[in-house]
Amino acid sequence: MTQYFVEKDLKPSFENGLIPKLLYICNVDDTYTRLPRTMHMHDDVMEIIFIKEGNGLHMIGDRHYKTRKGDILIYNTGVLHDEYANTDTKMSVFCCGVTDVKLTGLPRNHLVSKEHSYVLHSGEYARDIESLLEIMYSQISEEKHGAEEMCSYLIRALITLILQIPQENFMLSESEESVLSSNIKSYIDEYYLEDLTLDCLSKRFHISSYHLVHVFKRSTGFSPIQYIIRRRIGEAQSLLINTNDSITKIAGRVGYDNISYFTTLFSKTVGMPPKKYRQLWTEK
Repeated sequence: MTQYFVEKDLKPSFENGLIPKLLYICNVDDTYTRLPRTMHMHDDVMEIIFIKEGNGLHMIGDRHYKTRKGDILIYNTGVLHDEYANTDTKMSVFCCGVTDVKLTGLPRNHLVSKEHSYVLHSGEYARDIESLLEIMYSQISEEKHGAEEMCSYLIRALITLILQIPQENFMLSESEESVLSSNIKSYIDEYYLEDLTLDCLSKRFHISSYHLVHVFKRSTGFSPIQYIIRRRIGEAQSLLINTNDSITKIAGRVGYDNISYFTTLFSKTVGMPPKKYRQLWTEK
Protein backbone atom coordinates (compact mmCIF):
# COMPACT_ATOMS: atom_id res chain seq x y z
CA MET A 1 0.00 0.00 0.00
CA THR A 2 1.23 3.48 -0.87
CA GLN A 3 0.07 6.34 1.32
CA TYR A 4 -0.01 9.88 -0.02
CA PHE A 5 -0.20 13.02 2.09
CA VAL A 6 -1.81 16.32 1.22
CA GLU A 7 1.25 18.54 1.36
CA LYS A 8 -0.21 21.89 0.39
CA ASP A 9 -2.67 24.15 2.19
CA LEU A 10 -6.04 24.58 0.52
CA LYS A 11 -6.20 27.55 -1.86
CA PRO A 12 -9.83 27.88 -2.98
CA SER A 13 -10.44 28.47 -6.68
CA PHE A 14 -13.44 30.67 -5.92
CA GLU A 15 -13.27 34.35 -5.00
CA ASN A 16 -15.23 36.68 -2.74
CA GLY A 17 -16.45 33.86 -0.49
CA LEU A 18 -18.97 32.81 -3.15
CA ILE A 19 -19.94 29.14 -3.18
CA PRO A 20 -21.13 27.88 -6.58
CA LYS A 21 -24.78 26.85 -6.47
CA LEU A 22 -26.35 24.16 -8.64
CA LEU A 23 -29.68 25.48 -9.94
CA TYR A 24 -30.73 22.56 -12.14
CA ILE A 25 -29.45 19.42 -13.80
CA CYS A 26 -30.87 17.56 -16.80
CA ASN A 27 -30.16 14.18 -18.34
CA VAL A 28 -31.22 14.81 -21.94
CA ASP A 29 -31.64 12.09 -24.55
CA ASP A 30 -32.19 12.33 -28.31
CA THR A 31 -35.95 12.86 -27.86
CA TYR A 32 -34.92 16.44 -27.07
CA THR A 33 -31.47 16.88 -28.60
CA ARG A 34 -32.76 16.02 -32.08
CA LEU A 35 -34.65 19.33 -31.99
CA PRO A 36 -32.48 22.38 -32.67
CA ARG A 37 -32.17 24.72 -29.69
CA THR A 38 -31.67 27.98 -31.51
CA MET A 39 -29.81 31.08 -30.43
CA HIS A 40 -30.29 32.05 -26.81
CA MET A 41 -28.32 33.12 -23.74
CA HIS A 42 -28.75 32.97 -19.97
CA ASP A 43 -28.77 35.84 -17.50
CA ASP A 44 -26.88 35.18 -14.25
CA VAL A 45 -26.60 31.45 -15.04
CA MET A 46 -23.66 29.52 -16.45
CA GLU A 47 -24.32 26.16 -18.10
CA ILE A 48 -22.00 23.16 -18.31
CA ILE A 49 -22.83 20.56 -20.97
CA PHE A 50 -21.21 17.12 -21.10
CA ILE A 51 -21.80 15.07 -24.24
CA LYS A 52 -22.32 11.41 -23.26
CA GLU A 53 -23.05 10.11 -26.76
CA GLY A 54 -23.26 11.43 -30.31
CA ASN A 55 -21.98 14.54 -32.00
CA GLY A 56 -23.30 17.83 -33.30
CA LEU A 57 -22.66 21.41 -34.28
CA HIS A 58 -22.61 24.19 -31.71
CA MET A 59 -22.20 27.92 -32.01
CA ILE A 60 -20.94 29.56 -28.83
CA GLY A 61 -20.30 33.28 -28.96
CA ASP A 62 -18.77 33.99 -32.36
CA ARG A 63 -17.35 30.49 -32.82
CA HIS A 64 -18.56 27.32 -34.46
CA TYR A 65 -17.59 23.91 -33.09
CA LYS A 66 -17.95 20.32 -34.29
CA THR A 67 -18.68 18.58 -31.00
CA ARG A 68 -18.44 14.91 -30.06
CA LYS A 69 -18.70 12.38 -27.24
CA GLY A 70 -16.69 13.44 -24.20
CA ASP A 71 -16.71 17.16 -24.98
CA ILE A 72 -17.51 19.71 -22.29
CA LEU A 73 -19.29 22.84 -23.51
CA ILE A 74 -19.14 25.99 -21.40
CA TYR A 75 -21.91 28.55 -21.79
CA ASN A 76 -20.77 31.58 -19.80
CA THR A 77 -23.56 33.84 -18.62
CA GLY A 78 -24.63 36.29 -21.33
CA VAL A 79 -22.90 34.36 -24.13
CA LEU A 80 -25.10 33.50 -27.09
CA HIS A 81 -25.22 29.82 -28.12
CA ASP A 82 -26.96 27.68 -30.73
CA GLU A 83 -27.25 23.87 -30.55
CA TYR A 84 -27.77 21.42 -33.38
CA ALA A 85 -27.25 17.67 -32.86
CA ASN A 86 -26.46 15.12 -35.55
CA THR A 87 -29.71 13.11 -35.37
CA ASP A 88 -28.03 9.98 -36.76
CA THR A 89 -25.82 9.69 -33.67
CA LYS A 90 -28.57 10.02 -31.03
CA MET A 91 -26.86 12.67 -28.94
CA SER A 92 -27.38 12.50 -25.17
CA VAL A 93 -26.00 15.02 -22.70
CA PHE A 94 -25.90 16.10 -19.10
CA CYS A 95 -26.69 19.79 -18.66
CA CYS A 96 -26.35 21.68 -15.40
CA GLY A 97 -27.05 25.31 -14.59
CA VAL A 98 -24.84 27.00 -12.01
CA THR A 99 -24.67 30.44 -10.43
CA ASP A 100 -22.44 32.25 -7.93
CA VAL A 101 -19.24 31.21 -9.71
CA LYS A 102 -16.38 33.71 -9.36
CA LEU A 103 -12.92 32.73 -10.53
CA THR A 104 -9.81 34.90 -10.39
CA GLY A 105 -9.58 37.21 -13.38
CA LEU A 106 -12.98 36.28 -14.82
CA PRO A 107 -16.43 37.91 -14.63
CA ARG A 108 -19.06 36.34 -12.41
CA ASN A 109 -20.48 33.09 -13.81
CA HIS A 110 -17.69 32.69 -16.36
CA LEU A 111 -15.66 29.47 -16.37
CA VAL A 112 -13.40 30.24 -19.35
CA SER A 113 -12.16 33.51 -20.80
CA LYS A 114 -13.06 34.64 -24.30
CA GLU A 115 -9.43 34.07 -25.30
CA HIS A 116 -9.88 30.31 -24.76
CA SER A 117 -12.03 27.67 -26.42
CA TYR A 118 -15.57 27.24 -25.06
CA VAL A 119 -15.31 23.49 -25.80
CA LEU A 120 -12.94 21.28 -23.80
CA HIS A 121 -12.03 17.67 -24.64
CA SER A 122 -12.40 15.70 -21.40
CA GLY A 123 -10.10 12.83 -22.41
CA GLU A 124 -8.84 11.01 -19.30
CA TYR A 125 -11.20 13.08 -17.13
CA ALA A 126 -14.36 11.83 -18.88
CA ARG A 127 -15.20 9.00 -16.48
CA ASP A 128 -14.81 11.14 -13.35
CA ILE A 129 -16.81 14.02 -14.86
CA GLU A 130 -19.67 11.74 -15.92
CA SER A 131 -19.67 10.04 -12.51
CA LEU A 132 -20.02 13.38 -10.70
CA LEU A 133 -22.89 14.38 -12.98
CA GLU A 134 -24.63 11.02 -12.52
CA ILE A 135 -24.45 11.32 -8.72
CA MET A 136 -25.83 14.87 -8.77
CA TYR A 137 -28.61 13.87 -11.15
CA SER A 138 -29.67 10.88 -9.03
CA GLN A 139 -29.56 12.93 -5.83
CA ILE A 140 -31.78 15.68 -7.24
CA SER A 141 -34.14 13.56 -9.36
CA GLU A 142 -34.78 11.10 -6.52
CA GLU A 143 -35.14 13.93 -3.96
CA LYS A 144 -32.78 12.26 -1.53
CA HIS A 145 -32.29 13.67 1.95
CA GLY A 146 -29.34 16.06 1.96
CA ALA A 147 -29.23 16.23 -1.85
CA GLU A 148 -28.77 20.01 -1.90
CA GLU A 149 -25.78 19.89 0.44
CA MET A 150 -24.17 17.00 -1.40
CA CYS A 151 -24.61 18.73 -4.74
CA SER A 152 -23.07 21.88 -3.30
CA TYR A 153 -19.86 19.93 -2.73
CA LEU A 154 -20.07 17.98 -5.98
CA ILE A 155 -20.57 21.01 -8.23
CA ARG A 156 -17.44 22.55 -6.71
CA ALA A 157 -15.58 19.29 -7.37
CA LEU A 158 -16.87 19.25 -10.97
CA ILE A 159 -15.76 22.83 -11.67
CA THR A 160 -12.36 22.24 -10.04
CA LEU A 161 -11.90 19.09 -12.14
CA ILE A 162 -12.81 20.94 -15.34
CA LEU A 163 -10.24 23.62 -14.47
CA GLN A 164 -7.55 20.91 -14.49
CA ILE A 165 -8.18 20.23 -18.20
CA PRO A 166 -5.70 22.09 -20.44
CA GLN A 167 -7.40 24.96 -22.25
CA GLU A 168 -6.82 25.77 -25.90
CA ASN A 169 -6.09 29.35 -26.90
CA PHE A 170 -8.47 30.83 -29.43
CA MET A 171 -6.85 33.64 -31.39
CA LEU A 172 -9.35 36.05 -32.86
CA SER A 173 -8.73 37.61 -36.24
CA GLU A 174 -8.67 41.39 -36.17
CA SER A 175 -9.11 41.86 -39.91
CA GLU A 176 -11.30 44.71 -41.10
CA GLU A 177 -13.88 42.19 -42.31
CA SER A 178 -14.08 40.34 -38.98
CA VAL A 179 -14.50 43.62 -37.08
CA LEU A 180 -17.32 44.63 -39.44
CA SER A 181 -19.07 41.28 -39.01
CA SER A 182 -18.71 41.51 -35.23
CA ASN A 183 -20.23 45.00 -35.24
CA ILE A 184 -23.17 43.85 -37.38
CA LYS A 185 -23.75 40.89 -35.08
CA SER A 186 -23.64 43.07 -31.96
CA TYR A 187 -26.15 45.46 -33.52
CA ILE A 188 -28.53 42.62 -34.45
CA ASP A 189 -28.19 41.07 -30.99
CA GLU A 190 -29.30 44.36 -29.46
CA TYR A 191 -32.17 45.12 -31.87
CA TYR A 192 -33.29 41.71 -33.19
CA LEU A 193 -36.78 42.14 -31.72
CA GLU A 194 -37.30 45.28 -33.80
CA ASP A 195 -38.19 45.51 -37.47
CA LEU A 196 -34.71 44.96 -38.95
CA THR A 197 -34.31 44.66 -42.71
CA LEU A 198 -31.31 44.27 -44.98
CA ASP A 199 -31.92 47.78 -46.22
CA CYS A 200 -31.79 49.36 -42.77
CA LEU A 201 -28.69 47.30 -41.85
CA SER A 202 -26.87 48.32 -45.01
CA LYS A 203 -27.69 51.99 -44.35
CA ARG A 204 -26.59 51.65 -40.73
CA PHE A 205 -23.17 50.27 -41.74
CA HIS A 206 -22.81 52.20 -45.00
CA ILE A 207 -22.27 49.15 -47.20
CA SER A 208 -24.30 47.43 -49.91
CA SER A 209 -26.78 44.72 -48.95
CA TYR A 210 -24.82 42.25 -51.07
CA HIS A 211 -21.53 42.97 -49.28
CA LEU A 212 -23.21 42.90 -45.86
CA VAL A 213 -24.75 39.46 -46.49
CA HIS A 214 -21.44 38.11 -47.84
CA VAL A 215 -19.36 39.32 -44.88
CA PHE A 216 -21.88 38.28 -42.24
CA LYS A 217 -22.55 34.80 -43.64
CA ARG A 218 -18.86 34.02 -44.04
CA SER A 219 -18.34 34.83 -40.37
CA THR A 220 -21.48 33.33 -38.75
CA GLY A 221 -22.72 30.72 -41.23
CA PHE A 222 -26.07 32.51 -41.49
CA SER A 223 -27.42 35.36 -43.54
CA PRO A 224 -28.50 38.36 -41.42
CA ILE A 225 -32.18 37.48 -41.89
CA GLN A 226 -31.58 33.83 -40.96
CA TYR A 227 -29.68 35.01 -37.89
CA ILE A 228 -32.52 37.31 -36.82
CA ILE A 229 -35.03 34.48 -37.21
CA ARG A 230 -32.91 32.09 -35.13
CA ARG A 231 -32.46 34.72 -32.41
CA ARG A 232 -36.23 35.29 -32.28
CA ILE A 233 -37.10 31.58 -32.34
CA GLY A 234 -34.48 30.87 -29.69
CA GLU A 235 -36.07 33.48 -27.44
CA ALA A 236 -39.49 31.97 -28.17
CA GLN A 237 -38.20 28.52 -27.15
CA SER A 238 -37.02 29.92 -23.81
CA LEU A 239 -40.38 31.63 -23.21
CA LEU A 240 -42.31 28.46 -24.10
CA ILE A 241 -40.29 26.44 -21.61
CA ASN A 242 -40.00 28.97 -18.78
CA THR A 243 -43.28 30.95 -18.84
CA ASN A 244 -47.01 30.32 -19.00
CA ASP A 245 -47.56 33.06 -21.59
CA SER A 246 -49.88 32.20 -24.46
CA ILE A 247 -48.32 31.34 -27.79
CA THR A 248 -49.92 34.45 -29.29
CA LYS A 249 -48.32 36.64 -26.61
CA ILE A 250 -44.93 34.95 -27.08
CA ALA A 251 -45.14 35.50 -30.84
CA GLY A 252 -45.72 39.20 -30.23
CA ARG A 253 -42.88 39.41 -27.71
CA VAL A 254 -40.38 38.05 -30.25
CA GLY A 255 -41.52 40.35 -33.06
CA TYR A 256 -44.32 38.48 -34.87
CA ASP A 257 -47.85 39.89 -34.87
CA ASN A 258 -49.07 37.18 -37.25
CA ILE A 259 -49.44 33.96 -35.23
CA SER A 260 -49.71 31.80 -38.36
CA TYR A 261 -46.45 33.17 -39.74
CA PHE A 262 -44.75 32.67 -36.37
CA THR A 263 -45.98 29.07 -36.16
CA THR A 264 -44.71 28.38 -39.68
CA LEU A 265 -41.27 29.83 -38.93
CA PHE A 266 -41.05 28.02 -35.60
CA SER A 267 -42.02 24.67 -37.14
CA LYS A 268 -39.56 25.11 -39.99
CA THR A 269 -36.71 26.02 -37.61
CA VAL A 270 -37.34 23.61 -34.73
CA GLY A 271 -39.14 20.74 -36.44
CA MET A 272 -42.49 20.96 -34.64
CA PRO A 273 -45.08 23.66 -33.85
CA PRO A 274 -44.71 25.75 -30.68
CA LYS A 275 -47.62 24.10 -28.84
CA LYS A 276 -46.15 20.62 -29.28
CA TYR A 277 -42.69 21.89 -28.35
CA ARG A 278 -44.02 23.34 -25.08
CA GLN A 279 -45.82 20.08 -24.27
CA LEU A 280 -42.64 18.07 -24.90
CA TRP A 281 -40.63 20.13 -22.41
CA THR A 282 -43.23 20.87 -19.74
CA GLU A 283 -45.48 17.82 -19.41
CA LYS A 284 -42.86 15.60 -17.73
